[in-house]
Amino acid sequence: MRKLILMFFCSFMSLLLGCAGDQEEQAVKIVRVGYVSGPTELVHRGAEVFAQKVAEKSEGRIRVKLYPSGQLGDDRVLAEGLQLRSVDFILTGCAIIGWYTPEYTVAEAPFVWRDYEHIEKAWNGAIGEEIREAMRKKNGIEIMYLWMRGPRYLTSTSEPIRNPDDLDGFKLRVPELEIYMKSWQAFGANTTPIPFTDMFMALRLGVVEGQENPLGTIYGNHLHEVQRYIMETKHLISFYLFCAGPHFLTHFTPEEQKILLEAAREATEWHNAEVESAETDYRKKLEESGVEFIDVDRDAFRKRALERIPPVFKDVWKQGIYERILEVE
Repeated sequence: MRKLILMFFCSFMSLLLGCAGDQEEQAVKIVRVGYVSGPTELVHRGAEVFAQKVAEKSEGRIRVKLYPSGQLGDDRVLAEGLQLRSVDFILTGCAIIGWYTPEYTVAEAPFVWRDYEHIEKAWNGAIGEEIREAMRKKNGIEIMYLWMRGPRYLTSTSEPIRNPDDLDGFKLRVPELEIYMKSWQAFGANTTPIPFTDMFMALRLGVVEGQENPLGTIYGNHLHEVQRYIMETKHLISFYLFCAGPHFLTHFTPEEQKILLEAAREATEWHNAEVESAETDYRKKLEESGVEFIDVDRDAFRKRALERIPPVFKDVWKQGIYERILEVE
């Protein structure tokens, strides 16, 4: 009898606490942020700064929940989630541009960006607004801020790659996006599109020999455990896009919008100021793990990119966009 009473009491208290929790949840507005990057990556730390800023500025009335490591799905699922309202913000790569506005996949073309300053000038000017407006019209996704990433490096399991000719027949994993597939085919690689979440196992099983990503992604997703060489191609200076969905203006009040935008701007500034030191740290950790960094003939890679890639996309890219980006000073 005593045991039965105790079980009833515990059940009652659980129900009571659950109701209290529900009331507390309703009193606090929840903001969900999703991304595929892992907890060891700089982008996750930036997201934590965003959450902290939101909590401070809202005095606890808004709480940010972070979903790293693809907990809510891969980048494509997250992009769709913005439209379905299953997530409020995402931090994603430029692949999202190619999925919805392929005429601007030039943003992911190898050797199109010279440095971070070049990216900032282009995206803060007419070119950036043109791409943002195209995304708004296509799917209502708002590209709010750019979170800089380190350059992308080519990696290999078996042997080093020193020039484009060494890529002949090389089995390379690429994202499921035409710009990556055709660009690396132009370099000479045998490309295989594989979702990010399946990449580690594909490398481990030898389905592909290599992949290409920034050092933070390589280290954060343990790719160095299945890759022996990192080639210093630095073929693309990439960046994350901090995006909101079409419900941003209706789901949040003007006051809440102001808080979220200010917090996002401050988190962006913090994140971008940390990129250089993070790159140094990632490289040190990768070298300590036994991975070997390989010098490459970057001029040969750049020359082949400028000669072969634009003609492949002449009927895809918006006319003149490639040249306009290169001319930004």
